[in-house]
Amino acid sequence: GKLKMASYYEGTWIAHMDALGKKSEWRDKTGKVIQYSAKLAAFVLENDLDMGDHEAATRLKKLSKWVGASRKIFKLGKFLKHFEDIEECMDEKTYPALKWADFVMNMAKDITENIETVTKYGFLPKSYGIIMGKSAEDIADFTKMVQCLVSFVNGLVEIGRMEEKIKSCVDIKKLKKLNLKNSFLYWAQIKYLTDGLKCAASLGYAWAPGKRGAIICGLLAGLADARKQTLKNWDKSGKGYTVAIDPYLF
Repeated sequence: GKLKMASYYEGTWIAHMDALGKKSEWRDKTGKVIQYSAKLAAFVLENDLDMGDHEAATRLKKLSKWVGASRKIFKLGKFLKHFEDIEECMDEKTYPALKWADFVMNMAKDITENIETVTKYGFLPKSYGIIMGKSAEDIADFTKMVQCLVSFVNGLVEIGRMEEKIKSCVDIKKLKKLNLKNSFLYWAQIKYLTDGLKCAASLGYAWAPGKRGAIICGLLAGLADARKQTLKNWDKSGKGYTVAIDPYLF
């Protein structure tokens, strides 16, 4: 029964979507797209169409707010995942300082976001937030902005290495895998850039985009993240990386 049904759907869109739905990272990034799409739509209704009091604008604001809250709660404890990167940091010979800086900033970003979440949404009394003070959200945004910068630079190094592997590869099957992995890196770069700009806007830097631009940056970061996770987790059906999503980057 179950095996026969699984075999029947193998390679279909149902199998692909089932594989994606099982991945928590894909669900989170899809939620980010929904969050910022709703936020942008509400902004347009309120500022461009003078419909701020309309029920649709109110509903979209609530949708964006609660999807954002659920994503923050969902990411509690995510910093623990970064411990698995220590071995990679120890193995780095060319740019060890950069690799460790990337590890530290990713850890710090998740920890500061978690502290902000547990005090903001009532897990702990707000008085417990003295670790970061009243500006917990600003500290979390600043930490994330720096993390995006460090990760972007580290990503440039990784892309350079991957491009070298691609140039020297003669195996067609292996080349497809390398191209796909390279696309992950490019999509991550888009995410770091747009997420960093969004955080800079939240912090009020003069060079950062305005409110509309910040929302668009958040949406683009979500789309880049969701695209990366889709490419990464597309159902492989036991045949290695699927090339059904072409071209690799767009």
